[in-house]
Amino acid sequence: MNMRNRWLHRCAILLAAVAFLSVFTGAAVSSNEERPLYSVGQCHLWLSLGVTVLAIAAVLCMRSAGAGLWLRRLGWMALAGVAGEAVLGFVPLPQAPAVRIAHACIAQLLFPLTVAIAGLSSIRWKPNPAPMEGAGALLLCTKITPFVVLAQVVLGALFRHGALGVGPHLIGAFLVALFMLAMALPVIYGPQYPALQLAAKLFLTAASVQVFLGLTLFSMQSMDIDPAVMIVITMTHAAIAALTLAATVMLAVLIRRDVCRVTDRSLAMGAEQSST
Repeated sequence: MNMRNRWLHRCAILLAAVAFLSVFTGAAVSSNEERPLYSVGQCHLWLSLGVTVLAIAAVLCMRSAGAGLWLRRLGWMALAGVAGEAVLGFVPLPQAPAVRIAHACIAQLLFPLTVAIAGLSSIRWKPNPAPMEGAGALLLCTKITPFVVLAQVVLGALFRHGALGVGPHLIGAFLVALFMLAMALPVIYGPQYPALQLAAKLFLTAASVQVFLGLTLFSMQSMDIDPAVMIVITMTHAAIAALTLAATVMLAVLIRRDVCRVTDRSLAMGAEQSST
């Protein structure tokens, strides 16, 4: 990896870190009209500015380093997300629920993009590793699970902003848990996936923390608790939701990159033998 690629990767890591902090602080701004944590809102504004600057820097680094097509596309998508967040964020207060919901959903999408940019720009990223044989059901889960998690994140944003009751979000949590287990457990307990097991374990860890925080928030609704405590837990829940979505996307990408169906590999080997 040359120096330009190193700077791109470092910029992408910093972008992902600042984007995560922006999601964390954003819930204190858009979800709570009383603003008991006003200083957090001020912090969110500066963090958003940092995300904007770093996203522009990442795109410029990609151009300078001669990054691949997919990496450049991710960079432009992240930059478009930043522009959308800026437009929605500067809508005068009080903001309509639709504006706040759109702002929260774009933030949840933006963070996985920054994580993907950091991952694909790493020196350890191998575009074409040796394929591992896997079941078709696992590959099907990699196509469905990220969208299921995204839908659950949207339901959470709708609930936080009062546009939807908690029922659909709770039902979605059980459905998401099933898809997550279906994608992660075959990798964790499959001896043929040693290179993917750490990623699957980290993915399940983030998902478990998210479920625990969700149940904690649900149980605290009937208690007389300091609003600031509720806001901090809500901020953490929103941030871990973005982290879980990012982990889902990255695990799905890794599985799609490393695993092929048994029949697909057999056909590929047959084609190679016939060509020789």
